[in-house]
Amino acid sequence: MTYFDFVISREDEANFPHFSNVAEARAYFQKRYGDLYNLGSRERQFEGYWGGYIYFDDVDGQPVQIGEDGSVHVVY
Repeated sequence: MTYFDFVISREDEANFPHFSNVAEARAYFQKRYGDLYNLGSRERQFEGYWGGYIYFDDVDGQPVQIGEDGSVHVVY
């Protein structure tokens, strides 16, 4: 836990494995965080780093953004 009681710390995020796609990333989060992990909605991104869809999931209320290419960003 961090000062703000986030489930995922910056150190955790830095040590996530490399994911090849969104399905692989989601499977990792479901296995690691169990019932705390919640699937969310997706939004089409036409330009920028992410491209394709961005998936807006969360771990116990902490936002986790996953790109179709498996890129992960945790919001603090």
